[in-house]
Amino acid sequence: MAKEATRVQDGDTVSYTAGAAYSVGDIVPLVDRVGVILNDVASGGVVSLALEGAWEITAATAGAVTFGALLYWDDTNKVVTTDSDTGSNIFAGIAITTKAVSTAGNVVVRIGR
Repeated sequence: MAKEATRVQDGDTVSYTAGAAYSVGDIVPLVDRVGVILNDVASGGVVSLALEGAWEITAATAGAVTFGALLYWDDTNKVVTTDSDTGSNIFAGIAITTKAVSTAGNVVVRIGR
């Protein structure tokens, strides 16, 4: 019987061909999730991209973030937000810390599915 699958990576971190230049910690919006760049890379280079894990990310100032809230990446403003309705925000993950309304700050986000 022929082998149907061969393991190539664990999947938490994958090789990604960069469509732009990125620095460590940059967030890459994908089709329906985000990844986090793990090392600097020039456009066209291959880089390690984290698809899972807990990451501290800047949150939108206006809204409150509660533990367990679904968060979305606003690539225009480079923040996570609870707003999924703009048509351009991509699912980022689940908040595992909180942030009060109308305060600047970061939240820890569990990215991945």
